[in-house]
Amino acid sequence: GCEKMAFQFCVLGSGSGGNSTVFWDSETAFLIDIGFSCKEIVRRLDLVGLDPKDIKGIFVSHEHVDHVRGARVFKRRHGTDIHCTPLSHDGLYQESLGSIDPGISPGERFSLNSFSLTPFEVSHDASQTVGFVVKQGRRKVTMATDIGHMSSIVRRKFENCDAIILESNHDIQMLKDGPYPHFLKKRVLGKKGHLSNLDSASTLARVIDEQTRHVILAHLSRINNRPDIALKEAKRALRGMGLRRLKIMPADQFDIGEIIKIK
Repeated sequence: GCEKMAFQFCVLGSGSGGNSTVFWDSETAFLIDIGFSCKEIVRRLDLVGLDPKDIKGIFVSHEHVDHVRGARVFKRRHGTDIHCTPLSHDGLYQESLGSIDPGISPGERFSLNSFSLTPFEVSHDASQTVGFVVKQGRRKVTMATDIGHMSSIVRRKFENCDAIILESNHDIQMLKDGPYPHFLKKRVLGKKGHLSNLDSASTLARVIDEQTRHVILAHLSRINNRPDIALKEAKRALRGMGLRRLKIMPADQFDIGEIIKIK
Protein backbone atom coordinates (compact mmCIF):
# COMPACT_ATOMS: atom_id res chain seq x y z
CA GLY A 1 0.00 0.00 0.00
CA CYS A 2 0.94 3.68 -0.02
CA GLU A 3 1.92 5.51 3.15
CA LYS A 4 1.14 9.21 3.59
CA MET A 5 3.01 11.18 0.95
CA ALA A 6 2.99 13.98 -1.56
CA PHE A 7 2.16 13.73 -5.21
CA GLN A 8 4.82 11.53 -6.82
CA PHE A 9 5.46 10.10 -10.23
CA CYS A 10 7.92 7.85 -12.00
CA VAL A 11 8.47 7.15 -15.68
CA LEU A 12 8.49 3.34 -15.63
CA GLY A 13 9.96 3.35 -19.13
CA SER A 14 9.76 5.36 -22.33
CA GLY A 15 10.83 4.70 -25.90
CA SER A 16 9.63 2.94 -29.03
CA GLY A 17 9.61 -0.41 -27.21
CA GLY A 18 7.19 0.67 -24.50
CA ASN A 19 5.88 3.62 -22.48
CA SER A 20 4.31 3.87 -19.05
CA THR A 21 4.30 6.44 -16.25
CA VAL A 22 2.84 5.99 -12.78
CA PHE A 23 1.45 8.81 -10.63
CA TRP A 24 0.48 8.35 -7.00
CA ASP A 25 -0.16 9.86 -3.59
CA SER A 26 -1.15 8.31 -0.26
CA GLU A 27 -4.51 7.02 -1.52
CA THR A 28 -4.48 6.80 -5.29
CA ALA A 29 -2.20 5.49 -8.02
CA PHE A 30 -2.77 5.44 -11.77
CA LEU A 31 -0.88 4.79 -14.96
CA ILE A 32 -0.63 6.83 -18.11
CA ASP A 33 -0.02 4.26 -20.85
CA ILE A 34 0.81 0.61 -20.35
CA GLY A 35 3.17 -0.20 -23.18
CA PHE A 36 4.99 -3.11 -21.51
CA SER A 37 3.70 -6.60 -20.79
CA CYS A 38 1.58 -6.97 -17.66
CA LYS A 39 4.38 -8.95 -16.01
CA GLU A 40 6.94 -6.22 -16.78
CA ILE A 41 4.61 -3.45 -15.54
CA VAL A 42 4.10 -5.35 -12.27
CA ARG A 43 7.87 -5.78 -11.93
CA ARG A 44 8.51 -2.07 -12.50
CA LEU A 45 5.69 -1.01 -10.14
CA ASP A 46 7.29 -3.17 -7.47
CA LEU A 47 10.55 -1.21 -7.91
CA VAL A 48 8.72 1.97 -6.84
CA GLY A 49 6.92 0.20 -4.00
CA LEU A 50 3.51 -0.11 -5.62
CA ASP A 51 1.28 -3.13 -5.98
CA PRO A 52 -0.87 -3.71 -9.10
CA LYS A 53 -3.97 -3.54 -6.90
CA ASP A 54 -2.98 0.04 -5.94
CA ILE A 55 -3.59 1.10 -9.56
CA LYS A 56 -7.02 2.73 -9.71
CA GLY A 57 -7.03 3.54 -13.42
CA ILE A 58 -5.03 3.38 -16.62
CA PHE A 59 -5.24 6.22 -19.13
CA VAL A 60 -4.18 5.45 -22.69
CA SER A 61 -2.78 8.21 -24.91
CA HIS A 62 -3.41 6.34 -28.18
CA GLU A 63 -3.68 2.84 -29.58
CA HIS A 64 -0.10 2.18 -30.75
CA VAL A 65 1.25 -1.01 -29.23
CA ASP A 66 4.12 0.67 -27.36
CA HIS A 67 1.43 2.42 -25.28
CA VAL A 68 -1.12 -0.38 -24.77
CA ARG A 69 0.80 -3.67 -24.85
CA GLY A 70 -0.10 -4.76 -21.32
CA ALA A 71 -3.64 -3.36 -21.19
CA ARG A 72 -5.74 -6.45 -21.81
CA VAL A 73 -3.88 -8.81 -19.48
CA PHE A 74 -3.56 -6.20 -16.72
CA LYS A 75 -7.29 -5.52 -16.85
CA ARG A 76 -8.11 -9.24 -16.83
CA ARG A 77 -5.83 -9.96 -13.87
CA HIS A 78 -6.42 -6.89 -11.76
CA GLY A 79 -9.80 -5.57 -12.93
CA THR A 80 -8.38 -2.07 -13.41
CA ASP A 81 -10.45 0.45 -15.36
CA ILE A 82 -8.75 1.48 -18.59
CA HIS A 83 -9.74 4.76 -20.20
CA CYS A 84 -9.14 6.22 -23.65
CA THR A 85 -10.85 8.63 -26.03
CA PRO A 86 -13.73 7.37 -28.23
CA LEU A 87 -11.60 7.75 -31.37
CA SER A 88 -8.71 5.82 -29.81
CA HIS A 89 -11.26 3.25 -28.76
CA ASP A 90 -12.17 2.57 -32.38
CA GLY A 91 -8.48 1.98 -33.08
CA LEU A 92 -8.09 -0.22 -30.02
CA TYR A 93 -11.20 -2.17 -30.87
CA GLN A 94 -9.47 -3.31 -34.03
CA GLU A 95 -6.61 -4.47 -31.80
CA SER A 96 -9.22 -6.54 -29.88
CA LEU A 97 -8.89 -4.41 -26.76
CA GLY A 98 -12.61 -3.70 -26.74
CA SER A 99 -12.98 -3.94 -22.95
CA ILE A 100 -11.44 -0.48 -22.64
CA ASP A 101 -13.78 2.29 -21.59
CA PRO A 102 -13.82 5.30 -23.96
CA GLY A 103 -14.29 7.47 -20.90
CA ILE A 104 -12.03 10.46 -21.59
CA SER A 105 -12.25 13.28 -24.12
CA PRO A 106 -9.84 16.08 -25.04
CA GLY A 107 -10.54 19.18 -22.96
CA GLU A 108 -12.70 17.37 -20.39
CA ARG A 109 -11.41 17.00 -16.86
CA PHE A 110 -11.45 13.52 -15.36
CA SER A 111 -11.25 13.25 -11.55
CA LEU A 112 -9.65 10.41 -9.65
CA ASN A 113 -9.80 11.17 -5.91
CA SER A 114 -7.42 14.12 -5.31
CA PHE A 115 -6.07 14.03 -8.89
CA SER A 116 -7.53 15.48 -12.04
CA LEU A 117 -6.44 14.58 -15.57
CA THR A 118 -7.28 16.67 -18.60
CA PRO A 119 -6.40 15.11 -21.95
CA PHE A 120 -5.47 17.41 -24.85
CA GLU A 121 -5.17 16.40 -28.48
CA VAL A 122 -1.75 16.32 -30.14
CA SER A 123 -0.62 15.73 -33.70
CA HIS A 124 0.43 12.09 -34.28
CA ASP A 125 -0.48 9.37 -36.76
CA ALA A 126 -2.93 7.38 -34.63
CA SER A 127 -6.73 7.66 -34.72
CA GLN A 128 -6.44 10.23 -31.93
CA THR A 129 -3.49 10.95 -29.64
CA VAL A 130 -3.65 12.89 -26.41
CA GLY A 131 -1.24 14.33 -23.90
CA PHE A 132 -2.31 14.86 -20.28
CA VAL A 133 -2.33 17.68 -17.78
CA VAL A 134 -2.24 16.03 -14.34
CA LYS A 135 -3.15 18.21 -11.38
CA GLN A 136 -3.48 17.83 -7.67
CA GLY A 137 -4.38 21.10 -5.96
CA ARG A 138 -1.86 23.66 -7.22
CA ARG A 139 0.58 21.03 -8.44
CA LYS A 140 0.77 20.43 -12.16
CA VAL A 141 2.55 17.96 -14.43
CA THR A 142 2.04 17.96 -18.20
CA MET A 143 3.09 15.10 -20.43
CA ALA A 144 3.06 14.28 -24.15
CA THR A 145 5.23 11.50 -25.55
CA ASP A 146 4.13 11.14 -29.18
CA ILE A 147 3.76 14.45 -30.92
CA GLY A 148 4.80 15.44 -34.42
CA HIS A 149 4.25 19.16 -34.23
CA MET A 150 4.16 21.64 -31.35
CA SER A 151 1.25 24.02 -31.90
CA SER A 152 0.88 27.13 -29.74
CA ILE A 153 -2.29 25.64 -28.19
CA VAL A 154 -0.42 22.50 -27.12
CA ARG A 155 2.61 24.49 -26.01
CA ARG A 156 0.48 26.47 -23.55
CA LYS A 157 -0.42 23.25 -21.73
CA PHE A 158 3.23 23.07 -20.63
CA GLU A 159 3.24 26.50 -18.98
CA ASN A 160 3.24 26.87 -15.17
CA CYS A 161 4.24 23.26 -14.57
CA ASP A 162 6.07 21.73 -11.62
CA ALA A 163 7.26 18.97 -13.94
CA ILE A 164 7.19 18.30 -17.68
CA ILE A 165 7.43 14.99 -19.52
CA LEU A 166 8.02 15.78 -23.17
CA GLU A 167 9.11 13.77 -26.16
CA SER A 168 12.65 14.35 -27.44
CA ASN A 169 12.60 11.57 -30.01
CA HIS A 170 15.42 12.07 -32.49
CA ASP A 171 18.48 13.98 -33.49
CA ILE A 172 17.60 15.23 -36.99
CA GLN A 173 21.05 14.53 -38.46
CA MET A 174 21.25 11.05 -36.92
CA LEU A 175 17.82 10.28 -38.37
CA LYS A 176 18.76 11.56 -41.82
CA ASP A 177 22.04 9.61 -41.83
CA GLY A 178 20.54 6.58 -40.11
CA PRO A 179 19.32 3.20 -41.35
CA TYR A 180 15.56 3.93 -41.52
CA PRO A 181 13.99 3.56 -44.98
CA HIS A 182 13.02 6.83 -46.65
CA PHE A 183 9.26 6.52 -45.96
CA LEU A 184 9.91 6.01 -42.26
CA LYS A 185 12.28 8.98 -42.03
CA LYS A 186 9.59 11.05 -43.70
CA ARG A 187 6.99 9.81 -41.22
CA VAL A 188 9.13 10.58 -38.15
CA LEU A 189 10.04 14.05 -39.47
CA GLY A 190 6.46 14.82 -40.52
CA LYS A 191 3.83 16.80 -38.63
CA LYS A 192 2.23 13.58 -37.40
CA GLY A 193 5.51 11.95 -36.46
CA HIS A 194 7.77 12.69 -33.49
CA LEU A 195 9.42 15.76 -31.94
CA SER A 196 13.13 16.19 -32.57
CA ASN A 197 15.55 17.19 -29.83
CA LEU A 198 15.57 20.67 -31.34
CA ASP A 199 11.76 21.04 -31.32
CA SER A 200 11.59 19.71 -27.80
CA ALA A 201 14.36 22.01 -26.54
CA SER A 202 12.89 25.13 -28.13
CA THR A 203 9.50 24.29 -26.59
CA LEU A 204 11.09 23.92 -23.15
CA ALA A 205 12.86 27.26 -23.52
CA ARG A 206 9.49 28.93 -24.09
CA VAL A 207 7.46 27.29 -21.32
CA ILE A 208 9.81 26.68 -18.39
CA ASP A 209 9.86 29.11 -15.50
CA GLU A 210 10.93 29.21 -11.83
CA GLN A 211 8.10 26.83 -10.92
CA THR A 212 9.43 24.02 -13.11
CA ARG A 213 11.71 21.72 -11.14
CA HIS A 214 11.81 18.60 -13.30
CA VAL A 215 11.93 17.86 -17.01
CA ILE A 216 11.90 14.33 -18.36
CA LEU A 217 12.91 13.91 -22.00
CA ALA A 218 10.77 11.02 -23.22
CA HIS A 219 10.45 8.55 -26.09
CA LEU A 220 14.10 8.80 -27.19
CA SER A 221 14.80 6.74 -30.28
CA ARG A 222 17.44 4.06 -29.70
CA ILE A 223 18.59 4.33 -33.32
CA ASN A 224 18.24 8.03 -34.08
CA ASN A 225 19.17 9.60 -30.76
CA ARG A 226 21.35 9.33 -27.68
CA PRO A 227 20.50 10.49 -24.14
CA ASP A 228 23.60 12.73 -23.97
CA ILE A 229 22.69 14.46 -27.26
CA ALA A 230 19.07 15.07 -26.20
CA LEU A 231 20.24 16.39 -22.83
CA LYS A 232 22.85 18.68 -24.37
CA GLU A 233 20.28 20.15 -26.76
CA ALA A 234 17.80 20.84 -23.94
CA LYS A 235 20.46 22.38 -21.70
CA ARG A 236 21.76 24.55 -24.51
CA ALA A 237 18.28 25.95 -25.13
CA LEU A 238 17.85 26.75 -21.43
CA ARG A 239 21.31 28.21 -20.87
CA GLY A 240 21.34 31.67 -19.37
CA MET A 241 17.82 31.36 -17.93
CA GLY A 242 19.20 31.04 -14.39
CA LEU A 243 17.23 27.87 -13.65
CA ARG A 244 19.56 26.46 -11.04
CA ARG A 245 16.94 24.28 -9.40
CA LEU A 246 15.82 22.61 -12.61
CA LYS A 247 16.69 18.97 -13.15
CA ILE A 248 16.58 17.54 -16.69
CA MET A 249 16.71 13.79 -17.22
CA PRO A 250 16.32 11.57 -20.26
CA ALA A 251 13.90 8.69 -19.74
CA ASP A 252 15.11 5.18 -20.44
CA GLN A 253 13.50 2.24 -22.19
CA PHE A 254 14.92 -0.47 -19.95
CA ASP A 255 15.14 1.14 -16.51
CA ILE A 256 12.66 3.06 -14.45
CA GLY A 257 13.36 6.74 -13.91
CA GLU A 258 13.84 8.57 -10.67
CA ILE A 259 10.87 8.85 -8.32
CA ILE A 260 9.92 12.51 -8.49
CA LYS A 261 8.10 14.16 -5.63
CA ILE A 262 6.11 17.30 -6.34
CA LYS A 263 6.05 19.36 -3.14
